[in-house]
Amino acid sequence: MKNGIVALNVILLLAVGILFYLYFNSKKNNTTTTDKSEQKDSSITSIYSCQIAYFEMDSVEANFELAKQWRTELEKKEDKINAEMGRLQNLYQQKYFHLQQNGATMTGAQVEAAKNELGQLDQKIRETKASMDQDYKNYYVQTQQEILSKIRKFCSEYNKDKRYAIIISNEPGLVFYKDSTLDITSDLLKGLNEMYGKKKPAKKN
Repeated sequence: MKNGIVALNVILLLAVGILFYLYFNSKKNNTTTTDKSEQKDSSITSIYSCQIAYFEMDSVEANFELAKQWRTELEKKEDKINAEMGRLQNLYQQKYFHLQQNGATMTGAQVEAAKNELGQLDQKIRETKASMDQDYKNYYVQTQQEILSKIRKFCSEYNKDKRYAIIISNEPGLVFYKDSTLDITSDLLKGLNEMYGKKKPAKKN
């Protein structure tokens, strides 16, 4: 009987030992799994907390007062180019028709002189167009760079609190999904026009 009790106690001790082992091993595994899960959740949170704001460039170009002013200047340059090219081409056509109509009654020297004049006028037309086109291109590039510079400056000030990791311009074919709550176009336009208004020279009476 006494031996039976001893044997039972040994079995109970073994059973308790096994239970303790299983309990603590399970707890350790759960802790490890929880840690990994927390790390994964933390990683996912970090990814989703990387905010990207955007603005509509078309809207900026259409509503930024300085851009509108520059666009008006570009239109004036276009009109000037077209007017000057029209004037020179009309002059060329007049001289060409005059040579055609009167060539038969002109001396050889006069015909040669008229042809030389047409050649020089044609060269002048080409050079004038090239010069005016280059002036237009230079002004266009300069204004675009100026606009981008002002946008960068505003975005730098706007994002001083580092709430956004990136601020991009929404261009056709670039963004396939956008959250409208991240659209800062209205803030951008307001800020740009305020910046421009402070520097805009007063009109002379």
